[in-house]
Order: sequence, then structure tokens, then C-alpha cells
Amino acid sequence: MRKDNSDFSTAFVSEAGSYIDNRDYFAFMETDDMACYVLADGLDSDQELRSAEMVVKTVLENFMEKPSMSKRRLMRDLREAQEWLQFESRRVRLKASLLMVVTNYNKMVYVSCGNVRLYHFRNGRLNFRSKDHSLAQSLADDGRIPDEATSTHEERGNLLEYLGNPNGVHAHYAKKTQLADGDVILLATSGMWEDVELAEMLGALEEAKDPVMLTDTLEEVLLSKQHRTVNNYTAAAIYVNKVFQEKPKNRRKLIKRILIALLAFVIVGGGAWITLARMAANKAAALETMVESAQAADDYARAGDYAKALKSYSEAKNAAVKINDKIHKRMYTAEQKLSQLLVDGDGYVEKADFTKAEASYEKARKSAGLYPPFNVKDIEHKIDQLDSYAETASWMKDGDMKFQGGDYTNALKLYKKANKAAMESGYTSAQKELEKKITEANDKLTAIQQQLKEIQAGKLQAKGDRMMKDLDYEGAIDAYSGAQEIYQEIDKLESVLALERSIAKAEEKQSAEQQKNGQLPAGLGLSDGALNDTDARDAASNASASVAATPAAESQTKATPTASAGTTPAKKEVSSAAKNSGTGDGNASSAKAGTSKEQGTADSASKAEGASDSENQDRAAANGS
Repeated sequence: MRKDNSDFSTAFVSEAGSYIDNRDYFAFMETDDMACYVLADGLDSDQELRSAEMVVKTVLENFMEKPSMSKRRLMRDLREAQEWLQFESRRVRLKASLLMVVTNYNKMVYVSCGNVRLYHFRNGRLNFRSKDHSLAQSLADDGRIPDEATSTHEERGNLLEYLGNPNGVHAHYAKKTQLADGDVILLATSGMWEDVELAEMLGALEEAKDPVMLTDTLEEVLLSKQHRTVNNYTAAAIYVNKVFQEKPKNRRKLIKRILIALLAFVIVGGGAWITLARMAANKAAALETMVESAQAADDYARAGDYAKALKSYSEAKNAAVKINDKIHKRMYTAEQKLSQLLVDGDGYVEKADFTKAEASYEKARKSAGLYPPFNVKDIEHKIDQLDSYAETASWMKDGDMKFQGGDYTNALKLYKKANKAAMESGYTSAQKELEKKITEANDKLTAIQQQLKEIQAGKLQAKGDRMMKDLDYEGAIDAYSGAQEIYQEIDKLESVLALERSIAKAEEKQSAEQQKNGQLPAGLGLSDGALNDTDARDAASNASASVAATPAAESQTKATPTASAGTTPAKKEVSSAAKNSGTGDGNASSAKAGTSKEQGTADSASKAEGASDSENQDRAAANGS
């Protein structure tokens, strides 16, 4: 392939200058075997249609269908661009100046019509430049003014030939030029070459090492002139770093092939009618394809599926080209471009560039009335929806700012608000994006909630650890249990199992402490302290009964001390039982409550017994005295 075995690099600069709109247009296409570079300068003042863009796209579309360097083919491409301009000249006459350069990566040809110039540099010098179709150039050709003066002569903008000329197009086709390694090709509109002299171009070329540097330098030179008004300007540079090397032709073989071809033509000449029949059949097939594609395209346009309509109109136009039906080709081309405007508008809506979307829709609306398959009301509805789309996009943008700032709650609110508006207005592309954003915001909030719960559970676990150190096993169990519930809620199973072991350890410590203090859990019978308490109550009761039975027997002084001595251990046991009952846990509290009345009775008996002992001792002392 020629392109892979050569090296061509391209760069361009194109600006509106002091004006709002840039009416210049440059585009190029590089295929495996050929490349085409087209630059146009719009000469009309139509505010809706861009003549330069129209002719460039038309020429490139035709080149893409069948790349060629032949004069017949290239001139036909220009004539179709001319017809297209005339067809669209309804309000004002559309006019453009154009330069087309085609190369096979070894040689090049160019076609010019108007005053877009081509400069060919080799070894740092000007090899040649194209001639303008202007009155100034005509004067220079006649020898009335120097050729260098054409760039500044007052008649340089007085064009004799241009695309859109009602008298037809008369372009200049230059013969093939052999390219060499290191060649530089410069395409420039009048806004560039009028104010940048050839010497300045050569100076910029000497400093530049690539096409980007060259075009940037030319722009700097132009703007450094600081003119009050700067016209639209465009400069496109092509650096031929390496050309494709063709195999030298063998003249003898070429002559031999020609003779063989002539002989074959003579032999098969009698079967020419077969070829004509095949051509007729192919033409009929192309005609059928054109009709079917056009019908399908019209149906898609009525249904509002403009992307499919665009494809079908393109197929219908190509079929019209094959059968050389210029009228239908022109009509299908117009409908194709109308579909393209609507597809572009929908694309701008998806990119949230509503200004460009409105411009595309408005252009389509103005032309849609000429083509019945297109529904003007549908296009107007698209325009009316743009305000709602813009509001939705604004909410989405605000939500993105909140999301980036970590305010996921308010971001979620804005996303939901925008999603609701998108659903109501049918903004499907934004709706899909908003669903993803809502999911992301919810995920962020869920993650934050889980982190907060983990922190809360961690605090409870740490609290349990502190209580374990302080031997507050019951409080530790409560803290561990609370932390365990939170971990279970957020599915932290490892932490749940770890806390289960901590709780078991705390319960084990608690049980050991209870056993150490002589306490057993409630429901397992009376404790040793409770049994001693019962024995003490029985002894106190017996002692009281004995004293009450012999109140007047003052002579039995030995019996009274014996009774008193017998009640002393019982009193101590009662106190011990009471103490143990007061320090026990919840399991022993029920035993304490069940024996409280009996313990009170035993205490009363002990007090009565003590009073009796005291009275007997006083009496004994009196008798002794």
C-alpha cells in the first residue's frame, strides 16, 4: 500500500479573524493509495448555508466513492459541487473559491477555481504557485503588472471564475507534478496570502520543522501586522517527508500488453452486445435499488428515525449516481443533508451542547418544508425541548459538583430531580447517565453508613474491653452484645464471631466470680449462707422459748449464761448470712427476699435474749453483794 510506504504529514490553521463566522473550510482524506486535500473560501453572505463547507464535502464524498487523479473525474466532481450550489441558491447566490489537491503519494495534481492559492516549495525555495482567476492575475498574464503585484493589486478580489457562477464552472486543471522528499505544499485563502508576503513565507519555512510549526508561524506573521480588520484566513501545510517509490516501467512490456489488449478486443468485439446487455441489467438493478432505498428513507424520515433515513438516502443517492440520474441525485443529496442536520442536532443534545443543537435543528426546520417526508412539527418539538434539556443538564452538572465535593446526599437529590425531568421530557440519553449517577451516589452513602456503624460498633467493643479490665463483667457483656448486633446488621461475620468469644469469656469470668463469693444462680436451692441463716433462726427461737418458760427462776443463774452462750454463734451466723446475701448477684437476691421475714424474727429474738442475759447478770451481781 502506498500510504504505508510514504510519509505525508498535514496541519492547518483556520480562524474567523475580526468576523463572527469563519466562512473558510478545509478538509482532507487519506486512503491507502491516494489522498485528497480541499480548501474553499465562501464568497457569499448567506447566514444559514455555508457554501465553502458544502462544496468541500461534495468533492470529498465523490472522491471517496471513486478516488482518481484523472482530469475528467475531478472536473466532474467540481461540476456536481457547482450544481449543488445553484440548487441551494434560493435566497442569495451561493459562491465559493476552491482548490483541490490529489496525490498518489508519488505525484500530485490540482484543480483550482477562484483565488485559493497553492504554493509548492522545494529545497527552501518556491517551485511554483497556482494562478488566481482574478482580474489582477489577468493583467499580470498580459504583462501589464508584475506577477508579484497580484497579491496587493486592487483588482485581486475581482474574480472571473468561481463555483456558483451562473455561466458555468471553468476550473484550471494542472498536469501531474512529480513530488520529491522534503517538498512542502501550502494551501492558503486570500485572508492569508494577501497579508503574508512570499519572503515571509520562505522565512517561516526555513524556521519550521513540521507543518504545525509552519502554520503557527504564518498565523503569527499575519497577526503581527495588526490590521484594523482581519479577514477569515486559512493555511494548510502538507510536508512530503517521503514519497512512494514506484517501480520503473518496462516499455517493452507495456507495448506488449497494449498489443495483447488490442488483439483481445478484436476477438471479442463480436460479443459487445453481451456487455451492453449486462450494463443494461446493472442499470436496472441500480434503478430498483434507488427506488427501494428512497422509499425506505422516506418511511424512516416520517417516523423520525433520522439516522436510518440518512443511511437510506445515501444509498439512494449512490444508486442515482450509477444510473447518471442527476435530478434524483440532487434531491436525495438534499434529503441526505437534511437528515444529517437532524442527526447532528441529536448528537449535540447527547453532548449537552444545546447551542449547536439548536442551530442544527433551525437549519433543518427551514429546509424541511421543501421535503414532505420530514415533519416540521417534530423538528419544532425538538427545538422546544432544548430548554428542558438544558435545565436537566444544569441540575446534573450541579449534582456532579456536589458529588465531587463529597456531598453525596445533596448530589443524590439533584440527580433524582434531573432524572425526573429527563423522564418527563424524553431526554433518554441523560436518563441513562443519571441512573448510573444515582447508583454511584447511593453506593457512596451506603458505604458511609456502614463506616459509621463500624465506628459505633468499635466504640462499644472498646468499652467492653475497658469494663473487662475493671472486672465489670455484666457491663462488658452488654457492650459486647450491642457491638455484636451492629456487626451482624452490616454483615461483618468475622467480627460477630470474635465478639461471641469475648462474650463467652466475660460470662465465664462472671461465673467464676460468683462462685468465689459463694453464690449460685437462682433456682438451684438454698445456699450455704441461707442454710446457716435458717439454723440461727431455729436456735434463737428455742432460746426465747426457754427464757419465757422460767421467768421467775432467778436462782437458776447457771442456766441463763448457758442459754446466752448457746445463742451467740447463731447471731454471728445470721450476720454472716445477711452480709453474703447483700453482696450476692441477681441469682441470690431471690433467696434473700424469701427469707427476709424470718431473718427479722431471728434478729428480734437475739435482741430479747441479749436483754434477758443482761437482766440476769444484774440480779446475780446484786445477790452476790
